[in-house]
Amino acid sequence: MFKGVKGIVALAGAAVVVVAIAYASYVSTQAQPPADQMAAASDPGAQLRVTLDPKNFQGNVREAYEIAERDPTLLAQLHCYCGCDKSIGHKNLLDCYRDTHGSRCAICVGEAHDAASMTSRGVPVERIRDALRARYAHGS
Repeated sequence: MFKGVKGIVALAGAAVVVVAIAYASYVSTQAQPPADQMAAASDPGAQLRVTLDPKNFQGNVREAYEIAERDPTLLAQLHCYCGCDKSIGHKNLLDCYRDTHGSRCAICVGEAHDAASMTSRGVPVERIRDALRARYAHGS
């Protein structure tokens, strides 16, 4: 079927075409970012988001995510007393609102609400830390 120089050239040309198509297919699938990154690219605010979107939650939990979104600096300065530092590696109360952990934990939600309430009354962060420790350090 592929005899002589013309056959070899035709076979080589066909191989190049097949490799080029396969490479183009591979590159096009690698160039596509995951769907969540594509969504983030269409929402510039999502790229700056420090917490999960409060709109994904309801009631007190939504309010806690709103607090975290509104004042991430405050929550980053506070310890979470539910034990998530040991169980999932959270470094501070804000980390609870970077994932869904805060949506399932009454201690996290309580701490965020208490911290926001004290902040609105002008309580300094040092006293907020003391108050949260006194109330939540024993799992209450």
